[in-house]
Amino acid sequence: MFKRLIVPAIALALSAAGAAHAQVGADLNISPKRVVFDQGERSATVYIFNQGDREATYTVELVDRVMLPSGEIVAAADRADIAFNSATDFVQYTPRRITLAPRASQAIRVRARPAGQGQGEYRTHLTVTALPAETTGFTAEQAAAMGDEGLSIQVVALFSISIPVILREGAVDAHAGIENLTVVPSSETGGRPALSLDLVRLGANSVYGDVEVHAGQGSSDRLVAAVRGVAVYPETPRRTVLIPLPDTVTRGEPVRIVYRDDDANKGAELATATLLAP
Repeated sequence: MFKRLIVPAIALALSAAGAAHAQVGADLNISPKRVVFDQGERSATVYIFNQGDREATYTVELVDRVMLPSGEIVAAADRADIAFNSATDFVQYTPRRITLAPRASQAIRVRARPAGQGQGEYRTHLTVTALPAETTGFTAEQAAAMGDEGLSIQVVALFSISIPVILREGAVDAHAGIENLTVVPSSETGGRPALSLDLVRLGANSVYGDVEVHAGQGSSDRLVAAVRGVAVYPETPRRTVLIPLPDTVTRGEPVRIVYRDDDANKGAELATATLLAP
């Protein structure tokens, strides 16, 4: 008798023969990439898109996540040692399960109520996960090839997209600095030299913006690289950012790093630092 076992997993390595892998939901997209409720703002709309050619079903939930100094976002349940203010109790959303036809979209309504603390920032993450279809598994031909007594395991990677939902009370205190700006040589990166820097959060609130790399000065100043949408959340005082240095930058040329706000004061320079290209 052929037996089939489907194991949902984010990542799972199997050494046994006959194991198969499938990925579900890679055609999922979401907009916007973050939701911020500032003072007086209580509702928002998030859209999810099925960009694939098959019908797909998704679950929607709130998951608390925290940031590590590396910039990695992990489940708060896995890092109980990191204290942060959860917004889960203050955020409501609907629907919680969605089925979309190919190339279709759906609105998710998100509402927030005041935390009642007068001042502070709270955060959770709206997480959309694609579920495996009922037909996920082996074809009849594949099953027959296993033999009558075959046992096969199929690992299905569940694809999720998560965006932060931030609730702020009181005046926004968002400031930043740049520290430890250095050049990492190609012998260490395995490719081109890179700029390494620490984004330091100086205010009580999170900061969010773009890290821009400018080369030259005066009329020759030009944007040569950028990392968009870089945040530093309140639970971590700093995070490290690594940016490959383009080959258009010449030796000895002035290089200026700008951390530009894309949040409370869009376009403002949150922090700058300079060095000479090696």
